[in-house]
Parts: sequence; structure tokens; C-alpha cells
Amino acid sequence: MAKILELVGVLNSLLVIPCNGYSQKDFIFAFTVSGTAAIADLNVTALQGQDAKLPCSIDSLNDNITVVWMDKHDNVLYFNENRMIDDMRFAMSKLDRNWDLVIRKVDARDEGSYRCVANTVPIKLKYYQLTVFVPPKVNLETSSVDVDAPEGTSVILYCNVTGHPSPTITWSKRKAVEPKNSTNAVKLPEKGDTLVVRNVSRYSDEIYTCSASNGHGSPDHHEIRIRVRYKPEVKTMQAKVSRYQGENAELSCIISGYEKPIMYFAKDNYQVQQDITNHKKYMYNSAKLAGSHDIQMNLTVYNLQDDDFGYYRCVAVNSLDRVEKYIELKELKPQTTPSLTSTMWSNTPEIDIYSTSLSPLTDKQTRSTAEVLKPQLQDNRKNLAAAEQSTENSADERSIQFLSWFLLTVLIYTL
Repeated sequence: MAKILELVGVLNSLLVIPCNGYSQKDFIFAFTVSGTAAIADLNVTALQGQDAKLPCSIDSLNDNITVVWMDKHDNVLYFNENRMIDDMRFAMSKLDRNWDLVIRKVDARDEGSYRCVANTVPIKLKYYQLTVFVPPKVNLETSSVDVDAPEGTSVILYCNVTGHPSPTITWSKRKAVEPKNSTNAVKLPEKGDTLVVRNVSRYSDEIYTCSASNGHGSPDHHEIRIRVRYKPEVKTMQAKVSRYQGENAELSCIISGYEKPIMYFAKDNYQVQQDITNHKKYMYNSAKLAGSHDIQMNLTVYNLQDDDFGYYRCVAVNSLDRVEKYIELKELKPQTTPSLTSTMWSNTPEIDIYSTSLSPLTDKQTRSTAEVLKPQLQDNRKNLAAAEQSTENSADERSIQFLSWFLLTVLIYTL
């Protein structure tokens, strides 16, 4: 208040007493002339947050001059070395005949015209135009955030940016699985604060980046991720898995979907639960596949028994749908090789060589017996030839077959 009264007193005195031969009317004009109506003697630029200096050098032999600084609103900022406002950012740098006005940490509101007035003869009046450059800044409160969108819809993204001069806004995108500094980012042709992404699909899980720059300060960036909601997908690694009893079996399937599905295996309308006891039967494990959002889920079934074989279902459920695929766990049976000897004799008429009857055979009986055994003998020879060509028969089996054939031949010729 004291400074204001001092200024009023000085101004009143100026209205009464001529100033160094200059009329009161001309001096009052120096205080009232509009800064915006005059051509600036000096353009000063500063980046927001930095200090700005408006130099005013007064060449006068009179050491008792009065210097006044005024802003665009005709507010008196300094009267000589006395600050007339409460804003502590404004300071006077007085050195010899220099009456420089310093504005610390300039802000956009400080931009405009300023005047330095001295009651010299003639009155000295200098105009300054202060331009404050404001680096670009994305307003996160009014810009888009991460979006969850149903598959097939369109999404509108907003990037609200401030800065002076007005920033240029460009857009780019990259896959969500790629790092932030990925060189695979794709620059989009669209410019401006709005971007429309049409017909999003489950395969376009991407991050969109708006970049704002105006040539002053560092560019500002804002990332917006579009997550596409879609029904689960299930793919089986194998439709059928075959194992013997007592072995272990692993069933695998690949699942994708957003929202992230609930995943499990089921058998006979029951969900397969992981056994955490020492005598484990089932064990789950899953892993995210590199370079994608797919998850591979595995179920290990230990020490297979009769009840373990059958059809298992790989199930995935989210808020949009429930999907399942079948995997058959089939039992392998041990294979048994039938004896060739039993095959040879299976259709041979039974002859009772231990018959109690010792009466000699008649020629008719001999011929009848030979006729019956002769076709069988030919069949046995064929079977023996086939057995000799097979590499799967052992030496013991071939010996038995040969002995059988030899005994049969002897018997026929004896008869």
C-alpha cells in the first residue's frame, strides 16, 4: 500500500511540475499509450519455464530520471527499482544505465506487450513483444485411455494436446506384444486429434501412439491400447493319444481369447482336478506362447489304468462363449503272434494213432486215408514255404514246423 501511495504521489507531482522541460501532457501520454497499438521495438521469445529478460537502456546525463515498466494491461510493474505488483517472478536488473525487466519462469499468461518509459528529454518510450513458446503436452484427462472393443466394431481415439504454437499431431501403431521402442511401428497417414479405427478384429490387438510436436521443447506422446473382445478359440495338439496301461500321457491344447478364458480339462462331465497329494494322478501346466497371446495348456495323466482311457475335453470359457475340443486317450493292447504250428494242424483230420485196434489196414482204407491227408500235406507245404520266407519267425518255430512236416510225411508213406 505504501508503494502504491508513493506512486500516486509521484504521478500527482508529474501532473503539476513539468518534467525537464517536457509537458505534463506528453509524459502522461507515455503512461497511457496502448502497447498493442504501437510497433514493438524488440521481439523477445522465451520457452515456458525459462527466464525472459526485456532490456531497457537509458542514455541520459540526468541521474535523477524516472523509469517505469508497464504491461499489456497498462499495469505498472516497476517504478524505478520499486516493484508495484505482488508477483515475485518480476524483478528489476539495474546496472549503470540499464533498467532491464526480468520475468522468471515465464508462463503463457505472460505473453504480450510491455513498455519501458523514462522521463528523459525527449521522453523515451520502448515497446517489447514477449512471445512465450509452450512445448506440446497431451492432456491425459481429456484424451482416450485403453479401450476394450467388441470384435467387428469401430473405435474413435482422441488425443487432446496443448502448446504454443499449436502442435502437429501424428499417429502410429504397433503390435501389443512388441516393445515400446520397436522399429516395427507403422506410421499412419492420419493427422489431427482424432483417429478412427474401423472393424477391429481379434488379430489387431495393437497400441496406437499420438505424437505432438511444435518445434519447441520435446515432443509429447500418448499410448492407447485397443483390446478386442472375442470368443475363445481352442486348438488341440493331437486329436488322439495312444498309450499302454501303466504309462503316462500328456494332453495338450492351445487356447486364445479376450477376455482371458477360464481353462480346464473335463472327462465324463467332470472337471479334471489337479492332484496335489503325494500320489498324484493329474498335473496341469500352462505357458504363454512367444510372440502371441495364445496359451498352451497341458494335462499329464500318470500311471494309466482302465478308467483313465476315453475322451477328454479341453474347455475354454469367457463372458462371450464356451468352447471345447475333444482329445481321445486310447489304450494300446499288447500284440500276440499266433503259432504257425497250431495253424497248420487246426484243420487236419484227427487220426487216432493209439487205437487199440491192431488189425492191418486194407488197401481201400489206405487209399482213403491218403486221399484225405494228401490235400492237407500240400497245404502244410505251402504254409511251411511261407513261414520260411518270413523274417519274423524264430529258428525254434521253423524247426518245429519242419519236424511236423517230416513226421506227417513218414506217416503217409507208411500207410
